[in-house]
Amino acid sequence: MLPELIWIGLINEKIGYIRGARLIEKIFLAVDEVTVEGQEGNYALMSCFKKLSADQKNTIVNSIRSKGVLDVMQDSIAPLTLLYDECPLAFFGPPPSVYSQQKLVATIKWCVGKTIDKYDTPAIVLHGAMLLERLVTKTIKFSADMDLTNFNSVINSPGSKEAKRAAGFMRANGLAEFSMMKVGHAWAEHFWNKNIEISLCEFAENG
Repeated sequence: MLPELIWIGLINEKIGYIRGARLIEKIFLAVDEVTVEGQEGNYALMSCFKKLSADQKNTIVNSIRSKGVLDVMQDSIAPLTLLYDECPLAFFGPPPSVYSQQKLVATIKWCVGKTIDKYDTPAIVLHGAMLLERLVTKTIKFSADMDLTNFNSVINSPGSKEAKRAAGFMRANGLAEFSMMKVGHAWAEHFWNKNIEISLCEFAENG
């Protein structure tokens, strides 16, 4: 599941949670405008972008460019588009800045390490992105009398009782939806296999 959501982790690390959320909202809306029947999915997951045609992808890129955030998107996901041959988001294009392979590898390693713990804020926010996609595209609705938690508490007051409740809701929602969707394993397998090529495994020392 992490390889599917890692692009959002990279965005969050580049520009922060709030600006990151606004950026992915723009992407979700751009996708929602071009998708047709048979292309349903949660586009917080990278593999879903494989369903889109070249023309649809070009339209999405043009939409993001018109909103003035294409450069930020390209810079944020540069480790994915430049290091991984099968990256589903490669259509966004290369970054305007120049990065060494050492820098790209260090960035992806750092992001994976930071988001691997599903109980920590960076990973919780990734799960929350799946819920955000549904809310932005209006493909999920909650009853008016439902006692919803304050999802912003995950960022504003991490560790609080409210934040723990929100985190539990987002994890449960993300895991349940992911288990029901058949996104395939191709991208995840490519991601981890490529990681072995570009960086040796590192083991924490005991004690």
